[in-house]
Amino acid sequence: MHLKSKLLTSIPGIEHGFGSRNEPMPRPFENRWEELKPRWKQNHGTSCIEVKAPSQECGEVDALYSRQASLPIAVVTADCVPVLMARKDGAAVAAIHAGWRGTEAQILRQLWTQLESQGESPSEWVAAIGPAVGPCCYEVSEELAEKFTTKFANLGHGLAVPQERHLDLPAINKAELELIGLAQVDLLRACTMCSQEPDLGNFKFFSYRREGKGTRQWSVISRS
Repeated sequence: MHLKSKLLTSIPGIEHGFGSRNEPMPRPFENRWEELKPRWKQNHGTSCIEVKAPSQECGEVDALYSRQASLPIAVVTADCVPVLMARKDGAAVAAIHAGWRGTEAQILRQLWTQLESQGESPSEWVAAIGPAVGPCCYEVSEELAEKFTTKFANLGHGLAVPQERHLDLPAINKAELELIGLAQVDLLRACTMCSQEPDLGNFKFFSYRREGKGTRQWSVISRS
């Protein structure tokens, strides 16, 4: 089954879901996704775009936002961090793909620079961070770990790199959202690499590190 955030569920007029291995596309969106989905390619960058119409050509972007009703937007992941956001009044939504490159480049700050230029205030938004590879499994090179330790030293000792050569990308993105000004951020701790179904031993999510290229899960959000 797909996962949901209690925080996003509490926002009026918002539908959302984080996909899983058994339900890559959250079921509430299955019947309309192919018809309405934006056309975009994720490239581990920081480009952002507003989606205003069904089947909109968006180019290479890793953050999408929309104020249109009944128009789902999404990101696709299999270890990278999916972030779904919504205005507290349900008037706008956003979806962000943050791998290590996007996290290091602070894609969330890039998105907020764009949103604030349009009059949005982070205090009026909430966010949920979905399944991603966790610090339990995300071992990286010593060089990359040192880079993250230095880059995110302001977040506090050990937050970005809680153990030797292991990154905590979900925690970094949560801290970044809080620094931007979002007071409510729901972190769904579910590691895409090692989470298993209780009593079955089956993996809950697709993982690039475990399986290589293949199927991914979608994180989708829409105004009703």
